[in-house]
Amino acid sequence: MNQPNIVFIHTDQQHHLAISAYGNRDVSTPNMDRLIADGISFRRSYSANPVCCPARASWYTGRMSVEHGVISNPFPIDPNLPDLGQWLTKHTDYNCVYSGKWHVTGRDVANSFDVIYDRHPYGELQDSGSARAAAQYIAEHANDGRPFFLSVGLLNPHDCCYICGVSGPVGKYGMEPQLPDLPNLPGNFEISLMPPNQKHRVGHWSETDWRYYIYQCYRMVETVDAQIGLIYDTLENNGLIENTLIIFTADHGEGSGHHRRVLKGFFEEEAWAVPLVISQRGSIPNGQNDSHFISGVDIPATICDYAGAPPLPDTAYGNSLRSLLEGNDNIAWRESVIGENASAIAIRDDQYKSILYDSGQNTLYDLSNDPLEKHNLVSEPGFDDVKHRHATHLAEYANTVTPYSGPDKTGERDRIREERMENLKQGNGWTEEVGS
Repeated sequence: MNQPNIVFIHTDQQHHLAISAYGNRDVSTPNMDRLIADGISFRRSYSANPVCCPARASWYTGRMSVEHGVISNPFPIDPNLPDLGQWLTKHTDYNCVYSGKWHVTGRDVANSFDVIYDRHPYGELQDSGSARAAAQYIAEHANDGRPFFLSVGLLNPHDCCYICGVSGPVGKYGMEPQLPDLPNLPGNFEISLMPPNQKHRVGHWSETDWRYYIYQCYRMVETVDAQIGLIYDTLENNGLIENTLIIFTADHGEGSGHHRRVLKGFFEEEAWAVPLVISQRGSIPNGQNDSHFISGVDIPATICDYAGAPPLPDTAYGNSLRSLLEGNDNIAWRESVIGENASAIAIRDDQYKSILYDSGQNTLYDLSNDPLEKHNLVSEPGFDDVKHRHATHLAEYANTVTPYSGPDKTGERDRIREERMENLKQGNGWTEEVGS
């Protein structure tokens, strides 16, 4: 077999540091730790859009949200864009198989993959089924002589969405009095960026409620870690571990009390940054990459590269990680990373992060001196050069991508996209703060 099997394992709403191998003593993830020991951890990895459907649409099309049309969950994907399942089926000999959560608005996964398990209302109830179906497929097709691309969509720790309700962090784990060692609050907990749409859910919480919520999130990470272990063990037990490229990541992060927020959809590190580990025992050296900025759209480019397929069409922003995985760190690479959602676009480089909101209420962080993002420097003097540099990169981005202009009943998607991209092309992202 010339091409490796490819197993793409993704969790939903996992904080990028919710892994014990990264020094987190409040969670135990022996199977994620195994992947990390076997492969390369990319510590500067970011979601293309830190919301479920947009991030996933980017994984499977190689396009940014402004291109595929899914700028937020309700908006459907461009029906004319091929996805990875369709593309690899057309251009390679891979069996393209899907198990678990899909969640790409407007695209039926059955039209793209051979679906072996597709129920996903709650991770606690369904992740084990997704993992078992994946493991069974691996075992049954270990000796086919034909490579497979198996994508496994695990839902947890997304179940934490259901415990941050109006009654506080209650549920089956309602045993806080018996848990004296709850996780500490994040170092930026007192810097509240809680949006209005979260206040009715968590605005009344005590500090103990918050610590209990974080505790529950970690337990959900541990449950999904067990399912990753089942898949990993099956590959190993069937002699496929050395001929299988394993990619592990999450669609976006989770607030987990940082800036007194829960959930996702914003560009502070807790929601935008994601874990990314890639391994192929015997072919990819283990280690850590903390110097290259990775975007979610780099994942499909990497999958196509390893599968021997041409790149997905008109993918302007994504790059294959293969050279980095195989030890060539000296290749030309992006100097910053960009993400976007329905209300903002963000860019970060080695030191600074700009978040430019459509409302004009922008944010600038110095991540080297303020990694917890406690201080918004937007009104401070002395940062015009940073703002100009970021505006220049964003203008280059806006002139590179091809916005989607398909049908939209409300017209809201087109308005958001066109106004934002036109401003960026003209270098106007920082108009209110830069006087020249």
